[in-house]
Amino acid sequence: MAKIGPPTWCYAPRTPSYSVYDVGVSTQVYPDRGLPELTGDARVDRWREHRAKVRAELVEATLNAIDELGPDLSIDDVLKSAGISRPKLYRFFTDKEALFAAVAMRVQELVVERLVSNIDLSVSLLELFRSGLAGYVDLVDERPNLVRFLLSVQYANATSLIESGRPLSDAIAQLVGSVFSSRGGNADHIEYVIDAMLASTGIAVLRWFDEPVISKETLVDELVVYVWGGLAASAKARGVELNPDEPVLVPAE
Repeated sequence: MAKIGPPTWCYAPRTPSYSVYDVGVSTQVYPDRGLPELTGDARVDRWREHRAKVRAELVEATLNAIDELGPDLSIDDVLKSAGISRPKLYRFFTDKEALFAAVAMRVQELVVERLVSNIDLSVSLLELFRSGLAGYVDLVDERPNLVRFLLSVQYANATSLIESGRPLSDAIAQLVGSVFSSRGGNADHIEYVIDAMLASTGIAVLRWFDEPVISKETLVDELVVYVWGGLAASAKARGVELNPDEPVLVPAE
């Protein structure tokens, strides 16, 4: 079998449409991910870099306001948190929806960052998925309002649900697809399986937060059974028998 390498965890969408990134922060706003491509015009480039920086700062200020005030905050709440005027805000975001789309993108980046920080490719497959789910539940426990905000944006309408959920779904689909293909299985269109699992898992975690009748550890145990069962069934249908105790990295032939 081929050896699976560490996932690149990109944020590229599945289709040529970049509508989410056009209004969002995208990977080009944060300094560690690079600024927008330079044009060669010094004045234009300075403005683009300044614009990217201010947009990122406004997104972070909005995140702080959501943490403090909840997911149903108003633009006035954002203005107070950021310490800016309404005209200045709208110089960098065309409207409230554009700002909130960018914030939703950033929340997804935070989720992916938490998942990535929990990844250890030397562990077993089952432990890999357990650590990922535990990281997600921990983030919800620490910053529940951010996750509520993300879901409220995604479930606002069908288009929003599909488009705004793609970065996180695509990142996980890339990892799962690598696991399948490295074992000789068919990983085509695995993103549909991941979409279903993310939606149902997110609802379950929010139910737990609203009604914590079980411990966080028990919740993770229940989710691991569900997610592993679904992935194992999908893998079998694609020609792969997943062994939960098998390491993520498999020896190259």
